[in-house]
Amino acid sequence: MEHFGIRLRELRKSRKLSLKQLADMAGCSSSYLSMVENGKVDPGISRLKRIADGLNVTLVDLFQNEPTEKIILHKYERAEGAFRGSRTRVETLVPRIKGRKMDARLAIISPGGSSEGTYRHPGEEFGLVLSGSMDLSVGGITYHLTKDDSFYFSSDQDHSFANTGQEDAIVVWVNHPASW
Repeated sequence: MEHFGIRLRELRKSRKLSLKQLADMAGCSSSYLSMVENGKVDPGISRLKRIADGLNVTLVDLFQNEPTEKIILHKYERAEGAFRGSRTRVETLVPRIKGRKMDARLAIISPGGSSEGTYRHPGEEFGLVLSGSMDLSVGGITYHLTKDDSFYFSSDQDHSFANTGQEDAIVVWVNHPASW
């Protein structure tokens, strides 16, 4: 997470934002954001999404910086983010091509893992549960999904996820426009 904190600080400073300005946009305190930048706190996915939105970047941009022109992404080239507090690991499934219109990722949500709150953003989401089970809440309604179930919803509604099962939930998750 230390590398992530350094990247976050670089992005914030490149946009000439103070800790307080970005913290206000992300709905947290400047001291909390400082601890994230210094690798002392592992923010949940919902908080990371608000930080990324404040910086006007995708979540993947918080971990990677150079776009590519490649159309193939080998498994060993995937950008990966591990969110210890959320008990979730995410691997990108599409190359980080400049101007891309959608993104896809593999989300591995451990038992007890969750988004740690709701979030919303422009666009649409699609997902397919490859294994395990998860609860998906969209617009105040919670749905229980198991292997081979899929979902599709407008991302401008409050939404969250949680793995209440006993094994990892592995989900292919797609957003349009790219928000990860």
